[in-house]
Amino acid sequence: PLWERLGLPAERWAAILGDAARDDTVLVLDEDGPLGFAWIDPGGAFGRSAYLRMIAVAPARRSAGAGAVLLDAFERLAAARGPDAFLLVTEDNHDARRFYARHGYVVTGRLDDYVRHGATELLLRKRLTPAA
Repeated sequence: PLWERLGLPAERWAAILGDAARDDTVLVLDEDGPLGFAWIDPGGAFGRSAYLRMIAVAPARRSAGAGAVLLDAFERLAAARGPDAFLLVTEDNHDARRFYARHGYVVTGRLDDYVRHGATELLLRKRLTPAA
């Protein structure tokens, strides 16, 4: 459904993720086969903070903790980079917004028509360490 919502076929996303693994960090959660992944750009948020480009969990494993495991791994990598973690989420993706809110992410900005025309992306931030 994510691929469809963004208007790209699964084959194109597979190629994009293959390219990502060369330049960024892609974590794969595997338990007798892949359950999900997190695509991370270590300095992608303003050149000083880690940015979670995408997180995806197999539909059968949602609400079973797989997303939390991947998000925690992202945050550990992000904390090594700096005091903050960032990501974008589509405003109407209510399940994802609740997930990120439960994990301490807050909305810090809005981007209209950024990823898709007619959609609003929300910039979320989590402070990983106290400000110095």
